[in-house]
Amino acid sequence: MNLQEEERLLLAQQRRGHNRLRFMAALEQGFIEHRVQRIRRRLWLIGGVAIAFQLIYVGLDLALLPPHVSLSIVPLRLLGIGGVLLACSYCARAQSPLFGTQLAYTGAYALNAACVVALIYLSEALGQSMPYDGLFLILLFGYVLLGVSFRAISVAAWGFCLLYVLLGLLLTEPGATLAFQGLFLTCANLLGSGGAYLQEHGQRSAWLNMRLLDLARQRAVADDARKLRLLAAASHDLRQPLNAMGLYAQHLLEQSQEPAIRQVSGRLAVSVEQLSRLLQSLLDYSRLTLPGGVPVKPQAFALRPLLERLAGETRDEARAQGVDLQLRCAELWVRSDPLLLERVLRNLLVNALRHAQARRVWVAAREEGGSVLLEVADDGRGLSPEEQAQVFEEFRQLDNPGRNAEQGLGLGLAIVQQLTALLEHPLRLHSIPGQGARFSVQVPLAAPGQQSAPPAVAAVLRGRILVLEDDGAGREALSGLLQRWGCEVWACAGLEEALGCLDEAQPQLLISDYRLAAVEDGLRAIERVREAAGRMLPALLISADISPELQERCVPAHVTLLGKPLLPARLRQALAVLMPQASAHEPAARLATPEI
Repeated sequence: MNLQEEERLLLAQQRRGHNRLRFMAALEQGFIEHRVQRIRRRLWLIGGVAIAFQLIYVGLDLALLPPHVSLSIVPLRLLGIGGVLLACSYCARAQSPLFGTQLAYTGAYALNAACVVALIYLSEALGQSMPYDGLFLILLFGYVLLGVSFRAISVAAWGFCLLYVLLGLLLTEPGATLAFQGLFLTCANLLGSGGAYLQEHGQRSAWLNMRLLDLARQRAVADDARKLRLLAAASHDLRQPLNAMGLYAQHLLEQSQEPAIRQVSGRLAVSVEQLSRLLQSLLDYSRLTLPGGVPVKPQAFALRPLLERLAGETRDEARAQGVDLQLRCAELWVRSDPLLLERVLRNLLVNALRHAQARRVWVAAREEGGSVLLEVADDGRGLSPEEQAQVFEEFRQLDNPGRNAEQGLGLGLAIVQQLTALLEHPLRLHSIPGQGARFSVQVPLAAPGQQSAPPAVAAVLRGRILVLEDDGAGREALSGLLQRWGCEVWACAGLEEALGCLDEAQPQLLISDYRLAAVEDGLRAIERVREAAGRMLPALLISADISPELQERCVPAHVTLLGKPLLPARLRQALAVLMPQASAHEPAARLATPEI
């Protein structure tokens, strides 16, 4: 039964009601399973109370009754205890059928009640009067604690009370005492039956509501998963042509010598970069709003290299705006997700450079109370209390009423707030109008570890590159740009074509798109090419959706991951790092290849 059909039945049952304590057949089985699960969860607790009840009375019998009476009735109490143990052992088995579990559970209760009735009349036969108060405790136990259906407890309770009255009529002289006892038990049963009815009715109503809530949760989870799949597909489909546009624009900018064409192509490259950043912000914020959309992978790492890289990447923009960008950071280690923390700091830094109207912006990190306090501050216009409450709102831009796309979408600080909440890093904002603003993020301090040395960077790009890209426009744009930079390029549409030209190309570097038209993805294609080449070729994987799972797959495979749209500067930087590795592998590869 699918979710929609079950929801329809549940709502129909809710409208119809269940005054007869029965659901339609398709739902009744589910409620019985729920009841049996509840019985099994409380099984040994209820059984332990019943055994303790009998053992206490065994002690009282031995202490207060004559020996010949107490020794005669103890076997009956032990019989009841044995019935409880057998029933609990049977009901605790997962393979026990639902009906059998309920029958054994209720049967153990009925057996104990019958034993109490029998020992009352056995005591009287031995000349010792036994009060019938124990029957009331049995009734109370069944109606309040047992947790079986209204029909089952009613049959058991009325049954042993009727047994008590019938044995009284057969074994004793009928009189006012028996009539009074029978009336008392009848009234107690009426009250208990009414309470059991209301209890089961409430349980059934609660089960209907619980199932509807569970279905709503399942639907929400399914919707979130569908949205994540939609984001992944939209991310790839939108970035693919955008990636080709950026590469073509850079290729045109580097190839043309005419000032007018260079001016147009430069503006085109800037526009493509702005569009890619806007798209990235929209997709990132959408993913952050979905549960599980952005997994957190905390680890210990050195903070200063991350801050130095951020400062280096934004220093040109700061210089162009006349802003003095400063970095103050000791050799500190923190525990966080480095990718997400970098995105937080990048957004805060870009926000300060573009919107603070500052002359000085500084990034600082210091140890404070067992943690590291990261600050991105400026001496700009500052924020009023009203503006401080608005800056973290989605699509809110305080100084951009015309919605100039060059200033973004107004999602930067909203993403910061989402990411810091996801990382569980407290975020604070302190600002006074006219005196600047200070954003601070508190990150857990970590013990220092071993920091790997940065790889060597090649000054000139020279080498043979094998490109796997199933998109024709993207393949042509990427191969043209690489050739423009001085590389020999073999561009292939798929894995079979790449394997076919491997002997001719003798590549020093592999570049592959992640989503290829073939069954295998780009990472597996890289592994296949490496196996065919017989050596660990340096490789670069390009993907529109840089998920943490994909990053985890790339690390042990020694594959560098870049996101789409592919910025030419970022691509050139990655190639400059990988090309020395390719040159280092070259002598070994030539020694391994026999001469003919």
